[in-house]
Amino acid sequence: MPVKKSGVIPLLALSLLLCGMQFGMAQESEPIRIGVNVPLSGPYQKQGADQKRAYELAAERINGDGGVLGRQIELIVRDTEVDPQVAEKNALEFIQDEDVDMVTGGSSSAVAIAQSDVCQEHGVVFMAALTHSSATTGYDKTQTGFKSQKAHRHTFRWYFNNWMTKEALVPFLVEQFGNDVSYFHITSDYIWGHTSQNAIQDGTGLKGARTAGSVTAPLGETDFSGQLQQARDSGADVLVLNLFGKDLVRVMEQIQQMGLTESFRIVAPLMELNIANAIDNEVLQKTYSTTNWYHGLSDRFDGTRDFVQSFSQEYGRPPGAAAATAWAALQEWAKAVQRAGTTSSSQVIPELEGHSFTLLKDTEKWRAWDHQAISSVFVVQGKSPGDMANEWDVLKIVKSVPGEDVVRSKTENPVMLEVLE
Repeated sequence: MPVKKSGVIPLLALSLLLCGMQFGMAQESEPIRIGVNVPLSGPYQKQGADQKRAYELAAERINGDGGVLGRQIELIVRDTEVDPQVAEKNALEFIQDEDVDMVTGGSSSAVAIAQSDVCQEHGVVFMAALTHSSATTGYDKTQTGFKSQKAHRHTFRWYFNNWMTKEALVPFLVEQFGNDVSYFHITSDYIWGHTSQNAIQDGTGLKGARTAGSVTAPLGETDFSGQLQQARDSGADVLVLNLFGKDLVRVMEQIQQMGLTESFRIVAPLMELNIANAIDNEVLQKTYSTTNWYHGLSDRFDGTRDFVQSFSQEYGRPPGAAAATAWAALQEWAKAVQRAGTTSSSQVIPELEGHSFTLLKDTEKWRAWDHQAISSVFVVQGKSPGDMANEWDVLKIVKSVPGEDVVRSKTENPVMLEVLE
C-alpha cells in the first residue's frame, strides 16, 4: 500500500528557507560599524574635532547615497587623549566589544602606531589619519638602536610623512637660505618629533648646512622660554620647530613675546589650518612649512571644492588637513568595500593595494608594498593680512611637488608586509 505523502516536510523546508532569508536580510540591514579614534582632549584636540566633523560628514554623504553594499555606516567615536595607551585600549574595545568592521583616526604618530599594531594582530583594517612620522609605514629605531618595522598589512595611510616633507622642503630652504647657514631644532619628545628632526637635519646636513644644536620639549609643554633661550644662545640662523597642535601655537606666541621674530628664519615642518589660524600673522609670515592638502586648492581640484563647500555649509568654516585625512580614509575604505562586495578585511585589502584614485587632488595611488599613498606635497608660507580674503585664508602655496618625486623607494624603505591570511 503506497505511503501517503505528508505536507509536513515541505512546510518545514519552506519555514527554514524563510528563516534563512529573514536572517540574511537582517544581516544585510545591519549597519557597518566604524571605530573612530580621535583626540577630543589634549594638545591636538582641535585637529581631533575637525576629524570628527569630517568623519560624520563623510558617513552622512555615503549613507545618503545608499550606504555601502546597501548598509548604513555607523560611527563609534572615542577620545584618544593623544595617549598611545588610551588609543590602544580604545582600538581593542572597538574590535572586541563593538565588533567594528574598520578602525580609523588619530592625530599623533605614536597613537597611530599603537592602533596599527592592535589592528594587525586582530585582522582589522586600520585607515590611519593624521600621522606624519615615516615610521607609520616604515621602520622605527628601538632604544637599542635596532630597526623595528611598524608598517603593517592591515594599515593604510593617505597622509604624507617626514621623508616626503624633507624631500619637498629642504631643496626649497636651500634656495631661500643657501648652504652656509646653521639650524637649531626644538623637538616634541615622542616618535613624530624625533623623526621630523632626523629628516630635516639629515636633509640640510647633506646640503652642507650645520646643526647648531637641538633641545626637546614634552608633549603639551606650556613654557618654551628655556628652549628658545638655548636657540638664541646657539647663534643659529634658522629655528626648526618640530612641534604640532597647541605646542606649535604656544611656541610661536612666545617667540613673539620674547622679541625673537627678527632673530631667526623659522621653519615648522608640518602645518595645519587650525594651527595657522591661531598664530599671529607677524610670525606666520616668516614661517615655512609643508602640508599635503589645503582648502585653498579648491580652485585647482573638483574634489577639494566639493569637500570644502560641503564642510563649510555644515560647520561655517573650511576644513583643515586633519579633516581631509578623515574624509579620505572613510571614503576610500567604503569604495574598496563596494568593489570587494564585502567588509572582510582579507578581501578589502587587495582592493586598496595598488589602487589609483582621484578624490581631493589629482590622481593618487595606494602603494601595494608599504600602503603609503603617493600624494603631492605643498610648501606653504603665512599670508600677510592684506592678502587674506578672510580669517581662514592664512596660507599661500609657494611650491608644489608631485608625490612621485618625494616618496621613498623600496631601497629606502625595505619593508616586508605580513602575509594576508
